[in-house]
Amino acid sequence: MEIKKKKLEHLRKRLDIFIGTLGGFAYTVLAWGVDGYFLQKNNGSLPWLKLAFGIPVVIIIFFITSSISARHNNLIIRALIWMATATILSFLISILSFQGIEFVIKAIYSNNADQINYILPESISGRLFVIIVMSNILFFIGGMLIDTASEALIKSSGIIGWALPILICMVFFGGAGYVADANFNFQLRDQIIAVNQQISEAAQINTTKMTERQERLIRRFTKLNIPLDSPRRLLIGSFDESFSQSVLLVDFNGIWARCTALNGMVGNCERIIN
Repeated sequence: MEIKKKKLEHLRKRLDIFIGTLGGFAYTVLAWGVDGYFLQKNNGSLPWLKLAFGIPVVIIIFFITSSISARHNNLIIRALIWMATATILSFLISILSFQGIEFVIKAIYSNNADQINYILPESISGRLFVIIVMSNILFFIGGMLIDTASEALIKSSGIIGWALPILICMVFFGGAGYVADANFNFQLRDQIIAVNQQISEAAQINTTKMTERQERLIRRFTKLNIPLDSPRRLLIGSFDESFSQSVLLVDFNGIWARCTALNGMVGNCERIIN
């Protein structure tokens, strides 16, 4: 009986680690996977860069946290472990989303490095505070539900019986990733999507028969003297503290342009002379 109990306890710990690590995938999919998908779909430059750098780090952190948490039966200690992880990850995602990505992009696009600036401490710190608070709450709940999910996996015979508790657990970890995406990626991603759509619209306008709105739109790109239907990649060059006004850099198949945008509306575009 004692041997069976030890085996069950060992199995529960292994399942705790597995489910906790699985939470890391849920977190990264919502934090960077969604961002990468929409950037890829809308001609964003290096759309999967954040995910590529973030996923191995996050998975390792979740694995370590799950392993430590699984060794403790004390709920308070486990809660503190998961909340500490939430805080650490919040700072890491901030560094990756701004300082880290800025460094890599400047290295890749060295000719336009002076056009790239992602460091706005006051704006970033305010959003970081929201992420820390919400992530602590969501990681606390998700971490506490891992035991329930493990028990369900051991005892339930039906798929719904063990899958539902795991899914609920993933919702909280994924929710923390969503909070990070909503605060750090969403507005800047929307700027890229909106400008890309306006370039596509301008490229398809029949210049012999234009509405007043289309005339205004086409004027924003006329100075470029670039075929707007040519292959392009867009990236954020800089942004203001509210993330509502930004400068976008557009690579038209080797010819670079700089466009200003306010809440996604293009104000002016000009070619970059290197």
